Amino acid sequence: MAVLQVGICGAGVAGLSAAIALRRLGHDVEVFERSQFKNENGAAVSIPPNGTRVLQHWGFDCVKAGGIENIQVRRPKGDTLEPMAPTLNFANAEQLYGNKWFFYHRVDMHRRLREQAEEAGSIIRLGNQVMDVDPDRGVISLKGGTSVQKDLVVIADGQHDRLNAKITGKMIPMKRSGQTAYRCLIPMKDILADDETKFFFENQAPGFWAPALPAKGVMAVTYPCRNNEILNVLAVHRKLGQHATSEDDVVIEDWNFPATHEELAQVLDGFHPAVKKMFLKSPEVKVYTQMKRDPLNKMTRGKAVLIGDACHPMLLTHAQGVSSSIEDAAALEIFLADVHATGDVSSPPSQKLLQRLAQFEAFRLPRVSATQILTDPVVPGPQAAANYAKQEAEIRKYYSGPLPPVGSMPHSPPICQFFFGYDVRKEAMKFIAEVDGNKLVNTHAPVSVVPAAPLAAPSPAPASSPIAAPTPSATLAPVARPELPRTKSSEILPPSRSRSPVHGTPALVQNATNGYDATAIAAAVVREMRNVDSLEQKVFDLERRLADMESKFAGMTVQIAFSEVSPTPPKSPASVYDKSPLATA
Repeated sequence: MAVLQVGICGAGVAGLSAAIALRRLGHDVEVFERSQFKNENGAAVSIPPNGTRVLQHWGFDCVKAGGIENIQVRRPKGDTLEPMAPTLNFANAEQLYGNKWFFYHRVDMHRRLREQAEEAGSIIRLGNQVMDVDPDRGVISLKGGTSVQKDLVVIADGQHDRLNAKITGKMIPMKRSGQTAYRCLIPMKDILADDETKFFFENQAPGFWAPALPAKGVMAVTYPCRNNEILNVLAVHRKLGQHATSEDDVVIEDWNFPATHEELAQVLDGFHPAVKKMFLKSPEVKVYTQMKRDPLNKMTRGKAVLIGDACHPMLLTHAQGVSSSIEDAAALEIFLADVHATGDVSSPPSQKLLQRLAQFEAFRLPRVSATQILTDPVVPGPQAAANYAKQEAEIRKYYSGPLPPVGSMPHSPPICQFFFGYDVRKEAMKFIAEVDGNKLVNTHAPVSVVPAAPLAAPSPAPASSPIAAPTPSATLAPVARPELPRTKSSEILPPSRSRSPVHGTPALVQNATNGYDATAIAAAVVREMRNVDSLEQKVFDLERRLADMESKFAGMTVQIAFSEVSPTPPKSPASVYDKSPLATA
């Protein structure tokens, strides 16, 4: 059977993960990346158990990537260094969630992913910037005028992506999160060689060390990487920072924008002298504006699919940005396991491809939308309860599945179970098995969802300049592709389903050629989602009513709090879930 010709826009973590996943199926993969990767730089990345689960399934070598296991989370007061919260112990994360939690230097992890993708047979073309994509024809236009055509286009060009409007039909801009981040990397040997700073990490298990001054809106998050040789530091300020004086000032999108040690010292005003001394040991300081974006209404159109930060950029809370990108790729591997090319790349997309992409969207979009919203932190204070209720109400616009209780704190058991216990491959296979078995599929999309989101027919793309006739990719410099045995669909999908056509929708959506109409399938799936049994409907209705009641009650609480507020606002009510059973004294 003919394999798909796949073009991937971007060779970041999402793009390389997709390359690894799709090569495992035997599809031909070509990656286009604007950078030459000659002088790679960046900070560290945190990969919790849900991301590690996928990487280990792919055979990713944590040792070669310089990974170091996260064992604990320490949260001291920034000024006195007294514990602000109990130390959390993650030494048994593998027993609790099935996999470990690792820290990596971004460069090390990225290099290993690239090596693995190339070893698997992916062709990675550096210095080839993608300028435009025609999702309906599968045409990728490169800087310099060259264009190539593919059976499938995976758009994975990061959070500053300019192509998502081609999928969604409208521009959804990035906006300020209200946070500015100063980052730096400090040699651990310099910290341990100084008597005034070595006590922070000497004889301590690796993990997060996060001093904070909540009253000033400043929190520093640190953790080691590269085999414990480097300390990654991120100082997050809830104000605009030194580089901006108003919301109208320029937004710093470049993660490598230079800042000064003096600016970092100003951000750390009020912190313990030893903290400031340690942070100022960094050879250089960078600053960037932390941005966010509302969830998209679509992930797919025609032959194209959005993944990673190009689809769902996330803030740092809960450490899910990179892992969600990896999960996207893992889900693509499952959904495309039984999809094959039906003609040459100039042919329209097959109904099977359209069907599987629509199902991929129905499976992933609700969860990544919920995760996006959950990573936007609720600031402690008298309005916290109301803001938590608003956050959940916003999530319910996109996602109807189980959530951690309102007010659950980062690293609390419900939060950890929601994210770290999630097995994207297992859930994807369950989803497909239910579709193939003609069962109702619970995508966790809201029951009240309208056909336009997330499973509607593609919206018209914004007008753009015509794309030139594609040039066969063979005109680009040829790259030898090593032979790789194709993974059989029976090894990915349940055995009884892997070779069968999908019958997750009524027969009436089949066309005269016994194929499938993806638009009709999408509409039928939405109709079936609405026809849930009465008990489930009542549960969903009750959830929405409870959310409304919580929001109203929280508003009443805020009014009372404001009428009795003292010059120093009281802390927001503590959640019963703000302490982990893993906490140690």
